[in-house]
Amino acid sequence: MNNNDYIANILRDNHISLWRFADLDNINIEQRNGLRYGICFGIALDIFPSIGDNPTQDYYDEYKRINKKLKEISLLIEEKIIEKGYKAHSLSRNRQNDDFRTILPFKTLATQCGLGWIGKSSTLITQKYGNAIRLNGVVTDMPLKTDKPITKSYCGNCNECVKHCPAQAISGTNWNIETDRNELINVLACKNKVIERGKEMGITVGSCGICISVCPWTQKYIKTLNTTD
Repeated sequence: MNNNDYIANILRDNHISLWRFADLDNINIEQRNGLRYGICFGIALDIFPSIGDNPTQDYYDEYKRINKKLKEISLLIEEKIIEKGYKAHSLSRNRQNDDFRTILPFKTLATQCGLGWIGKSSTLITQKYGNAIRLNGVVTDMPLKTDKPITKSYCGNCNECVKHCPAQAISGTNWNIETDRNELINVLACKNKVIERGKEMGITVGSCGICISVCPWTQKYIKTLNTTD
């Protein structure tokens, strides 16, 4: 069994929605812990954020559940690779700095893997699930067959997330591989609105996500769920 299949089998057994592999040679060596390859994977949402003024407990619970599961799987992949005699580092171990950045964001790894592009809302958008997906990843020196990166946006003239953002935090800029996050979104305004919306529920994360629910790519995904039902 080759290395890709070995990892894919673990992810498949843990009900991961999608995954791909990246050659990170063009990423700063410190960002990738000196390791050449990346594995990015995600779980699609089954419950979606409210687009009204009030967040819902159901979405917050889904947000927490998926994040917890992704962290567990990321650490499992790290462990399994190390058992094979290679180096590995789960990106779930990385922490945000005061500017709400991590040294290697999941979204950056995801674009390098070709999972999707960065939308105007600074969320990863995939063709299958829109931006209704949570991510995690691992970097490793285990040799892998890698996928083609995505380096530009496919949002075009769509501005649904811009129009519906309650914080008016989204600039409307189309992303490309050279775009800094701050050109897309005012992160502090976004974070403050999330805290404001979550006050009644006593939470400071997972209380918004309107940009997820209104994204046309996500709407296509929701329609497939409704058709299946």
